[in-house]
Amino acid sequence: MPRLHAKHRTEIRYAGPVGESVNEIRLLPSGNGRQAVEWATVRTEPPAELLPHVDAYGNEVRWFQLTEPHDVLLVESEAVVVTRPAPPRAFDSASGFDDTTGDDYGQLYAEFLSGSPFIRWVEPVASFADALELDESFGVLAWARALEAGVNRAITYTQGATRVDTPIEEVVRAGRGVCQDMAHVMIACARRRGIAARYISGWLNLPNHSGPGESHAWAELAIPGLGWVEFDPTHPEPSSEHYVRLAVGRDYADVPPLRGSYLGPPTEGMTVTVEVRELPG
Repeated sequence: MPRLHAKHRTEIRYAGPVGESVNEIRLLPSGNGRQAVEWATVRTEPPAELLPHVDAYGNEVRWFQLTEPHDVLLVESEAVVVTRPAPPRAFDSASGFDDTTGDDYGQLYAEFLSGSPFIRWVEPVASFADALELDESFGVLAWARALEAGVNRAITYTQGATRVDTPIEEVVRAGRGVCQDMAHVMIACARRRGIAARYISGWLNLPNHSGPGESHAWAELAIPGLGWVEFDPTHPEPSSEHYVRLAVGRDYADVPPLRGSYLGPPTEGMTVTVEVRELPG
């Protein structure tokens, strides 16, 4: 089981001194059945008291306030996490679509079946989903796997092609985007078909890759009989032991790594760097 060491650094530069800065951080992994956190820490510069709480989706959050003037805000998160492979996706254990139409499924996953800030079923998205022509005859799990591959073929990963707030309809029209966009497209197609889907933010370790690790986004779909199953339309058939989960929500709007407000001049620039490596032994 890999031991992954991750560092995430965000530096925000302002055009002048700012004050009354209030922020939330979602950059601390928590333990679950697929990962165990050996240790995790987060700090800010200027230093601030970090007040912990857990949000409605079970994510670790740190809230802080800065009252002294500052023209740079630095947030650094660091963790060591032991990851495990996800259970095999056995096709013969998947149920059919009839199992998603009952009240039990709808009530259990209601929040992840409807629209959300980034998930809309406007016409370009509906046409995109229909054009995939996915076979439903082999059950929900096989359909979801085909959806994962279909989004990967239809949307070309292109750094800088979109902004953090680019509407999903622009992504499917252009056929280009980044991992956030591809996760949103997969989630939208799944919910449109009545399959509950949610958004995951985290870090990705790329073995045999000479560059740094990545901040990443992928999806989970609620498969009858299996529960939540991870899919990554950016890297289909993911080896989940290379993924560190940070937060989960309906879409990106629920899980930004850093969110806040302040009084003062505009933001001049922001730099985000992520390093993820596997530790020996």
